[in-house]
Amino acid sequence: MHPERALLRNRLYEVTLNRETGRWSVKDRRAGVWAFRDAQFRVDKFPGPAWREAASEITWEKRTCQTRFGRGMELVINYTPTEGYDPVRILRVRLYNTQSFVELGWGVRNRFPRPIRINTVDAIYGGELFIGQTVGQPRVLRSGAGAEPNVVEKGWQIAADNGAMLTYRDGETRRTMVAGGLAYEEFIRTVEFRDGERGTGKRIRNPGFRNLNLSFTDPQGRLVAPGDTYVSQDTAYLDAVTADPFEALEGYGRALRVANHANPNVVDFPTLCGWMVSTTHLGEGKPINHSAGLVEQVRLARERGLMKYTPLAVRLEPDTYGYGNYGDTSQGWWDDEHWQAYGPGDGHTPGSAPGSLRKPYETFAKFCKAVADLGGIPFTYFQSSMPSNDFAVAHPDWMLNADISRLHHTHPHHRPWVRYDFSHPGFRAHGLKVWKRLRTAGLKGVKFDYPESAWAAGGGFSDSRYTTTAAYRELFRLCREGLGPDAFIHERNLGGATHEHAPRLDATAGIVDIQRVWGDASHFEPEMASRMGLRWYKARSVFLYYPDGKSFYLNGKPLAAHKRRAFLTIMGFLSGRLELGTSIGSMTDEMFHDLTRLFPVLRGTQSPRPVDMLTGGAHPSVYVYRVSGDWSQAMLLNNGRAARTIGAPLAGDQSATGSLGLDPASRYHAFEFWSRQYLGVLEGTGFLSMKLRGGEAAMVSLRRVDPHPQVVSTNRHFMQGLMECHGIRWSRQIQTLSGHVDVIGGEDFMLTVCGNGWIPVACKGAAIRSREEKDDLVDIVFRSDVNRRMRFALSFVKRNCSGTRPRRAGT
Repeated sequence: MHPERALLRNRLYEVTLNRETGRWSVKDRRAGVWAFRDAQFRVDKFPGPAWREAASEITWEKRTCQTRFGRGMELVINYTPTEGYDPVRILRVRLYNTQSFVELGWGVRNRFPRPIRINTVDAIYGGELFIGQTVGQPRVLRSGAGAEPNVVEKGWQIAADNGAMLTYRDGETRRTMVAGGLAYEEFIRTVEFRDGERGTGKRIRNPGFRNLNLSFTDPQGRLVAPGDTYVSQDTAYLDAVTADPFEALEGYGRALRVANHANPNVVDFPTLCGWMVSTTHLGEGKPINHSAGLVEQVRLARERGLMKYTPLAVRLEPDTYGYGNYGDTSQGWWDDEHWQAYGPGDGHTPGSAPGSLRKPYETFAKFCKAVADLGGIPFTYFQSSMPSNDFAVAHPDWMLNADISRLHHTHPHHRPWVRYDFSHPGFRAHGLKVWKRLRTAGLKGVKFDYPESAWAAGGGFSDSRYTTTAAYRELFRLCREGLGPDAFIHERNLGGATHEHAPRLDATAGIVDIQRVWGDASHFEPEMASRMGLRWYKARSVFLYYPDGKSFYLNGKPLAAHKRRAFLTIMGFLSGRLELGTSIGSMTDEMFHDLTRLFPVLRGTQSPRPVDMLTGGAHPSVYVYRVSGDWSQAMLLNNGRAARTIGAPLAGDQSATGSLGLDPASRYHAFEFWSRQYLGVLEGTGFLSMKLRGGEAAMVSLRRVDPHPQVVSTNRHFMQGLMECHGIRWSRQIQTLSGHVDVIGGEDFMLTVCGNGWIPVACKGAAIRSREEKDDLVDIVFRSDVNRRMRFALSFVKRNCSGTRPRRAGT
């Protein structure tokens, strides 16, 4: 009997097991090719000199499963050692009836009378790739998190945390593989596509052997008690059948969302960062980072009319460090008394400088109420695991290892030797009490600074079952439980820079709303956009990403209008979250106007595709958002300093040409938002292009040409009708285009309409203003003294056969 046997299959995949070696394989059934072959399933095998492999008895069972992904079949393979010191290994493989991926899980049974600790599980190790295939034009992309750089890289090899995508040409056929983390609880995921090792027992280095490794790992590991069976709730994802790399990654993003119950709260407002505005190197040097200063900013925003468009969030950052007071700060205490005593960044003795909470808003409850009464949203800031020295002295058992013996050691502020133990019941109860008290006070969101300080790779947990990953997640989970499901939780996930290297992870999916992708920076540069844009498949769906606050000034001078509008477009289109480093009073009318074009924010779980990621430069310059089958929004971005033409074909194979993915048999109206420029009618077989200044972005609406009048743009919102137009309908019977638009009080609302051969003659509810580009292209102008949803009915007549323009009625 042949030792290899197919144990599980559905319409897409076949899973086989070699009963003699224990290696397993996955095949793409439709294409008839191996996704990978002969992979080992290993637990805690160090990648060095090979130890003797223990013989194992291999058994398996199949059973139906029903999970949040639907109905399917699960294969459970048990590897029971007959000698040595290994635990029983349990590999779980699931195939679903309606899903295009393989879900992987694992467990162990401790067969010994002593506890064991599990650090690394290789669900796939040495799975051979590309069997019988050629590998042409390979490209890889890591599934970046936080401030980790992610660019499309040439070649097929990559080592990545979280996950990775590999795409290549096998002759005339494109093939793509996406592998990575799925459900997160106690372990992180790593993925490698790499030249590998092959052999049983003794490893043989062979650069020609190309393999896949997919692992669950944690530096501290999971303790399993004697005789216990531990079934991990962490799972992994593998899609080897979706050929299109855009669709493959978007499928991964959807699965990551479902697996972690991720539903990031929509940040439908700008956030003013009190700390950034107060600095001289990033902001204005305007000392507003205290309760009274930020309440005043909300008052100014209200007076200037911002609340007609959107609320304003203000973040009070009590970022005191311990340099000036022997390590004592407000951190850990987290109460009004200490926030009153310690000022933002002063680092002095309590009482020697004004605190973060100042009269008449000397409590968080008073601060939050004052902000909310003015129509604002109150936020604050916590240092993740940087306890005040006096707090550590008061609660030594709440620190890692219950050890404060290094408290006298000086250190950079973000690299303390003494840190919180997030597994300790007493500290967790304290933290939850703090969050519930702040929720009662009216706090709506928090930024966690230096979260890498909460990455305790060396352990030291009072609950020895905790992994490093689980303890890190607990920081944010306690906040979510205490502040509630609607709170805005922000992870400044820069990684590195601790005594124990901290990776940048997706592990907080389903808990955290926002991850930051860059260090402190109020300027803008191309890679900021690509760090967000190349995670489009997770953006808005799993996390919101943003690159720190942004200022309308650089070195004290206003940014050029095209550069200001560029970063606003990028933030509105790619990020969905805008943080400001410019105070309300320092904004010119033009700055204020441009800011309001982003609100309300783009909602939903879709983000724009970086369609030229495989065909362009290091940083994509063309992004497309599909509003409907007839309407797309395209952002063209000049990442360089010199003027140049940016463009893309409207139709074609998106992976091969970087096209916008439109219908080649159709024609499209093209309209650029910021310049209010009508670009004409483009053939579906044609090319969209614009010459842009260095650093400039264009936002182009592309609507399929209808056989009747249609909307082509508005001046209200950069999405040009998606947020502010409702129920737009054409009636041929009465030759009228009608609907409703959301008009802001005191501002002209312009609805740009093309008649497509019909000539507008009258409009109920608005005025008609001619445009120069063509006689059937007009702006419909609305005005109201208050915010109002206004109805219009625009009447048309068919163009005369002679081409004579009908006379327009007065309006």
